[in-house]
Amino acid sequence: MNGKTKLMSIVEKARIRARRLHEGQKDKYGNPYFEHLERVAKRVREMEYDFIDDTSDIELYVATAYLHDAVEDTDAEIDDLHSFGPEVSTGVHLLTRPKGVKYADYIDQIISPPKYEDICPQTHVGVKIARVVGKIARVVKLADILDHLQGPTPCPPELIKRYEKSLYRLITKAGY
Repeated sequence: MNGKTKLMSIVEKARIRARRLHEGQKDKYGNPYFEHLERVAKRVREMEYDFIDDTSDIELYVATAYLHDAVEDTDAEIDDLHSFGPEVSTGVHLLTRPKGVKYADYIDQIISPPKYEDICPQTHVGVKIARVVGKIARVVKLADILDHLQGPTPCPPELIKRYEKSLYRLITKAGY
């Protein structure tokens, strides 16, 4: 490349990290779990002009989509994701359902996240980033739920109503 190094995008870095973290994992139907992450990332990119105000941030949304299950479903911790920047790592933090938290309460935290400083007190950032993080979490969660409902494998019947209610709340409460 004539001495020039091609810089890897944040999306490609997130994709590689997610693939490595979820290596060998299968979904309930025996499919590679990484396929779910690919579909969610693709859906987020497709939602760009409908749900993302500042489309220059799309790479942050897609990177978060790849990593959205990393903390919940692997041995990764939020601290492991700080290299992706505060928007992505905090977005993943909001998308990680704490053990023992009811699903409806988890969705409420995505709709109305706590102040950024309360989520990641070690990082001081401005209000714009805090707003972006909340929006990133909502858009990625919408894409995630849509994949569960419309993906290539059937959604368990006991989860359909919960996901449909959550979609409605994410869309209407967030002002979409």
